[in-house]
Amino acid sequence: MTIQSLVNSALLLLLQIAVVSGLILLKRWKLQMEAYYAKQTTVQQRELLALVGNEAFHYAEQVFAQHDGPAKLNEAVKYVLDRATSHRLQVTYPEVRAVIEKAWAEFEIQKSQKQAA
Repeated sequence: MTIQSLVNSALLLLLQIAVVSGLILLKRWKLQMEAYYAKQTTVQQRELLALVGNEAFHYAEQVFAQHDGPAKLNEAVKYVLDRATSHRLQVTYPEVRAVIEKAWAEFEIQKSQKQAA
């Protein structure tokens, strides 16, 4: 073996190590970015779901004022599910119910504060 072939082999080995190291680093960055994106998406989806739940509560209160509580809740749930579908949000019934109940509780707090003032 000549010196030239040893140098070529060493350079080729270093190049392979650099490529493999680069691929490993890119894979780690990709996983970090996917985790960050999933977290941010979830936060944005939760915020959107809270806003839609608030809309749904007020919609049901105004449009279905003559109905009883369960009927209003049913209409509010339909509203949230329709909006969630249009925004491509995956939601469960307990999540939908929770945001509507939260909107109702906040409304009741505001109403009692106004009456106390």
